[in-house]
Amino acid sequence: MAVTLRVKYFNTIILRQEPYLATSIATDCSTSASAPAESNTINVTSSSLGALSSSVSYAISGPGVKDGTTGQLNGGKTVLTFDDSVECKIEKGVTLTFSSTTPYVNNTVSKNEWHVEESRIKGGFNESAIDYGPKAYAVDKKYNRKHRENSMIYSGIFNSRTGVNNTNQFSIAENITKSVDLAYGSIQKLYAEDTNLLIFQENKVNGALIDKDAIFTAEGGGLSTTAKVVIGQITPYLGEFGIGKNPESFAVFGFRKYFVDKDRGSVLRLSRDGLTEISSYGMRSFFRKHLDKSISIRGFYDIHARNYVLNLKLDNLVKQNKQTFLTKIQATVLNSIKNKVVLSSSSNSIQPGYFIQSDKIKKFSNRVISVSNNTITLTKNINLRAGEIVSFVATNKFGIEPLEHLINYKTLVFSDKVNGWSSFLTYNPSFGGSLNNSLYTFDGGDLYRHYDEDQDKNTFYGVFQPSTITVVSNQNPSLVKHYKTVNYEGTNNWKIISLSSPAEDNENYNAYPIPGNITGRYYQEGSVKFAGFTPLEKKYYANVIIKDTSAITGISSLTTTGIKGFFTEATFEHEPLNNDKTLNKKKKAELFSIGFNYEQSLY
Repeated sequence: MAVTLRVKYFNTIILRQEPYLATSIATDCSTSASAPAESNTINVTSSSLGALSSSVSYAISGPGVKDGTTGQLNGGKTVLTFDDSVECKIEKGVTLTFSSTTPYVNNTVSKNEWHVEESRIKGGFNESAIDYGPKAYAVDKKYNRKHRENSMIYSGIFNSRTGVNNTNQFSIAENITKSVDLAYGSIQKLYAEDTNLLIFQENKVNGALIDKDAIFTAEGGGLSTTAKVVIGQITPYLGEFGIGKNPESFAVFGFRKYFVDKDRGSVLRLSRDGLTEISSYGMRSFFRKHLDKSISIRGFYDIHARNYVLNLKLDNLVKQNKQTFLTKIQATVLNSIKNKVVLSSSSNSIQPGYFIQSDKIKKFSNRVISVSNNTITLTKNINLRAGEIVSFVATNKFGIEPLEHLINYKTLVFSDKVNGWSSFLTYNPSFGGSLNNSLYTFDGGDLYRHYDEDQDKNTFYGVFQPSTITVVSNQNPSLVKHYKTVNYEGTNNWKIISLSSPAEDNENYNAYPIPGNITGRYYQEGSVKFAGFTPLEKKYYANVIIKDTSAITGISSLTTTGIKGFFTEATFEHEPLNNDKTLNKKKKAELFSIGFNYEQSLY
């Protein structure tokens, strides 16, 4: 016989089991104590690991750990080894949870946490039931960092007048995110300009409205309107250019912005007329060659000279501009035996006649005899330790033969006044910027101010280098010319250290160097004579005299004046001297114009 049991109400109970074995804190993640670890091993604390076995694989969860990650302890040590196929990025101090790979098993070591939940409101009969939906107190075991490289997020407002500070509030109930097209790469730079925002991606530049939005007319025109949004309509600029991964190349002055797109070998200017590829102004091949080999690209604006300064740190050695000034050269000693010093790398800039100096050697007594690759032969024996830094100094500051020192950087400037790249610079700044109409740059941790009238000219970070300029004369390019004289207007004592015209594939017609009006001045029979440039009515003239050309086919060695060719290339160098031929580094150098006198070649 059936029995019917009457109850006043019926409750639905949910019993949930949350098993875990142990928790541990990550103590050592990588070489940097705060940076995410890139390897598959990590140190953890051992005090709470209890009886965990080193031969069993456990499920690992926690911030920075991808879902499904497993690992095991490395013997009796506290090193956790992850699965090689899983890339984890875990920060120091996060708590990791060790669980069984097979959940809800009868494990004596397991610490089972039981949660009893009433599914009906008030526990009453036929009351509304609560589903397994989200709970405010629920623990998200799949919690992980998410990198949205193409998105922006903003907080609540900050008002100093009313004391409202909601900068720590990011309400997900409001539309506080804005994204750009991920196909153009991550956002590298944000720049606020007036009431708009510039967004620089790796391969795109966008403009966004701030505190307003845009509506469009039937004809397709845009109108801005006030709206309750922080970041409004995003509009891309024309041109497939971005800032790459070099936001440090960004510089701004007025309404012009400058930056570098390394992947496309371009330097760009963003102005009211949109994007302009300024690297194509006579420097396309230079940037195509050097940007690809740059390990660091830094840009800043020189407000004093109104120039955009771009510094490229290169992974290879390149030649510096031609000059005859003998600068101090530093090198690292590999070993030394008697009067021979072996350097860690070869230095073609070290010339015979240089003196060697170090912390112990102060006097100019030991001179370089010869240079063979990285082996230096001296006049006296010397005892140097491996790794010691030595310097090679020339007492005769300006030499005769032009030199091209090897450097691992290029610093150059762009001028909007001439709309082109106006000059290479000889200094190598770590970074720089302008403040109150002055230019400041860093050399390592030292800060320098430029354009100080009381300091030596052309002296950067304690190193002097002369002003040089290379010009090409190519008037009437189809005519074979006979260059006879050269003249210039500017400061006195400019000299030509190199003047040539191409002859055959591997030969040049070379002229003798032309001294300045001070360096080439001498006295004969009580009157002043000039071996180089001769001053005449504020201009300086000199004859072009060819060297012995017997080795060059088709040119007679009896010809003593002029050089022949379609064009000629000349390098001018300024040696700042007083009239008594003493060096004056405070002397300015100006060069206004250069002219060549030629006639048509008769053979």
